[in-house]
Amino acid sequence: MNIQCFGPLSEDAICKLESALGVTLPGNYREFLKETGGGIVKQDGKNRITIPSIGQIIAVDVLFGYGVAQNSDILYWNKKYKDEMLDDAVLIGFDVHQGFLFLIADGVDASVYYWDDSYVFEESNDDQNVYLLVKDLSELAVSKS
Repeated sequence: MNIQCFGPLSEDAICKLESALGVTLPGNYREFLKETGGGIVKQDGKNRITIPSIGQIIAVDVLFGYGVAQNSDILYWNKKYKDEMLDDAVLIGFDVHQGFLFLIADGVDASVYYWDDSYVFEESNDDQNVYLLVKDLSELAVSKS
């Protein structure tokens, strides 16, 4: 998927972000932030990802940045949904339906999940609304545009 980058983050900025979130970010996500700083995803069809377990398709809209506009800021979204999230989960973006992409921040390379918090998919309910997207962030094949 192609993104319009917010701008690379320094090691110092990533450390401040980790401190504010209270987690150690996985290595693959730290590298992503160093290279891009997150960004707005181009709506060109390459932003579409199939959720393997249910066959539903999401269209990624934003991969959150740090110190950017509130609607794209990783700290804003993680603070807003802190009480609803799994332990060590970090929201990293959302799709056009406002469902969230997240990873578990345990310090190792981590899988990326989709949280259908609005129950857009008929498969989603109070007991199941989290789905594995990819086993490694690199599988999203993000490129700068």
